[in-house]
Amino acid sequence: MDYRIVQSCLLDQYDKMEWLERICFWHATVPKALGSSDCIHLIIGEKVYKDKFYPFHIVTLSCLIESFKMKGYLVMLEVKNAQLERFIHNDVSLILYWKGEKPAHIESPDPSRLNLWRVAKGKAEEYEASIHRYFSGKFPGVDFFMLKSCLSELYFNIFDHADANGVDFSYIHYDNDAEIIHIAICDFGKGIARTIKEAYKDVENDNDALVMSLKKGVSARSNGHNAGFGLDNVLSSLSDFSTMRIVSNSALLLCMKKDGNVETKAYNIPFNMNGTLIYFDMPISSFELTEVEEEFTF
Repeated sequence: MDYRIVQSCLLDQYDKMEWLERICFWHATVPKALGSSDCIHLIIGEKVYKDKFYPFHIVTLSCLIESFKMKGYLVMLEVKNAQLERFIHNDVSLILYWKGEKPAHIESPDPSRLNLWRVAKGKAEEYEASIHRYFSGKFPGVDFFMLKSCLSELYFNIFDHADANGVDFSYIHYDNDAEIIHIAICDFGKGIARTIKEAYKDVENDNDALVMSLKKGVSARSNGHNAGFGLDNVLSSLSDFSTMRIVSNSALLLCMKKDGNVETKAYNIPFNMNGTLIYFDMPISSFELTEVEEEFTF
């Protein structure tokens, strides 16, 4: 197929904020394609290593590719680091997510990875069942109900409030060495902060908007059936020593749970993210054990 490269986009730093700032810049500034042969050359630099390539990077990269495709571009992905290239193509199978009917999920050959999910309406129960089945099988004595509840709230939050138009992905990976579950969910929609400010005119900045989104019952007021964002439930679902971060519009919210208490801090970021990125780490050791009922024979 003939193609014409109209822009090159280089991602050469794995630092999360630098990576995200470039992703957001291209998402906001690249115009719609003028012709069917227009191509974006997307380059991941040599210094971006597989060991530093987290679910955070995978979901934001996927959202950027999806946004380029929706603008009518062909996308040429070049990965300079050989080990990362093999991981992206052979493990994540990234390019296959834009082949044919755009599958929602492709199984990873690595049993420690649940791989990339395209967050599609009507698929939430399938996602949750797959995740619960995976972790319950890997750790049969551990109760993962709270993890399932947490993910349910996050998926429905996207469906009800994001207006992402299909630009939304999630990725989960269990780190065997650190014994931590890494989860990232990203959408290129309105953003939680913007949505809160539109619904509550007395909220003036994105920092306050993200803090407010954690309060029980705070709603976008756009869906009558929905009582709120559900982020208060997500926060209560987090196990001890878990960390959750939310980036939306021009703010970052950091939530850390320890001994049942949650500490939250909000920060300004030097760029704007049109959408919401939620990523968190959950130590497996902090999950409760499954209660076993005694059996009686009469």
